[in-house]
Parts: sequence; structure tokens; C-alpha cells
Amino acid sequence: MSNFSYDVHWLNSPGYLTAEVPSAVAAELRGSMDSLVKNSDTDARTSLRGHLQEEWTLPLTKEISAFTRCLSYEYIKQFGFQPAMGVAETMRDIQTSDFKLQRLWVNYQKKYDFNPLHIHSGIFSFVIWVQIPYDLEKERARYVANENETASFMFQYNTALGGLDTRYLHIDKSWEWKIAFFPARLNHGVNPFYTTDNTRISISGNLYCIDNNVEH
Repeated sequence: MSNFSYDVHWLNSPGYLTAEVPSAVAAELRGSMDSLVKNSDTDARTSLRGHLQEEWTLPLTKEISAFTRCLSYEYIKQFGFQPAMGVAETMRDIQTSDFKLQRLWVNYQKKYDFNPLHIHSGIFSFVIWVQIPYDLEKERARYVANENETASFMFQYNTALGGLDTRYLHIDKSWEWKIAFFPARLNHGVNPFYTTDNTRISISGNLYCIDNNVEH
């Protein structure tokens, strides 16, 4: 019985974008990290979920603000506005809405540090990997396990059937100065690494949806 036809329709959750960080953005961020003053005013840990000893607020500078604003529009172009993003229906008109970077910080992750599953405030969040200190193959050789997720970055989301699924990004040196850009309410986390005393550095931030008809 094979003389029939059918159509396939996937039920997809909103996804994420990845991109190379432009050189002007990378240079600006390096400058921000080099000039960072570490004190109680820039200590970001009390408002973050990371089990890290060092997380510091960075200034909201021109290039990173413009780059992530551009990615916001690209995300909407690919996936559309989703109600679960937490944006009011009245602000889902791309003609009257804009996106603004309002929080930016740098993470210094040491051996055994991790970031549990969590969400962010705002509409979009991102991670830029700056420095990956380990050899991923050596990390994965430490444990004999099915689907070894050592040192990985992860997304967790509900499937169309109501279950949970996880997408792992296996972060190695090839991810340096790459960005993952995703809805702020998408659960995500970071697994620890074990084989080096050097530091993994990443930069994260949150963008908010603003109404162009209101003065800011």
C-alpha cells in the first residue's frame, strides 16, 4: 500500500543564531576588558546565576550595541516575534519597536566553575567566547560516557510533545570570537571544564525591546 502522498510539517521551537564577531566589535570589547576597573560598582555576581568567582560589568559601547541590535532584527526575520519571549502584543510591530543593549558583562570561568540552567531578563541574550583555554578532546577523554558534554554550553527547551530536549554546543578553540544569540527566556547553562588552570573568558549581555514611539 504505497500509492498515496503526504506532506511533512515540523513543529519547531524558536532557535538561535551564531556568527563571527566583527573585528571592530572584538577590538572594542578587548579595550573594555583591558580598561576594566574591578570594584564593588562593577562586580556583577549578585545579579547573575553563575558559580564563578569573577563576573564584571562592561560599558555599553557603540560597536557591540550596534552589532547586537542588528542581530535582533535578523533573529526576528528568521523566527518572528514569539509570545513566549515576554514582549507585549502591542510591541510586536517591527515597524515601531527597537532593540537596545542594556546589560553587558564579562565572565572569567576557572576549572570546576559552572553556570546552572537559567534565563535572563530582556528579550534577547548572547554569549561571545573570547578565550578557550582547554583542548576539548582532552576534556572529553577524562570521562567515558555516552554523549560526553564536558565543557559544553547548553540550551534546554520544551518540545511540541511537552517533553524537554537539550541542544549542546561543544565549545572548543574554534569558538573564540564567535557569538550565540538567542531569546532571553530560553534556558541555558555552562558545564565545567577540568584539565587546565587557565581561564575561560566569555562576554554576555541582554537586549530589551523598546517602543520607538516613546522618547528614551
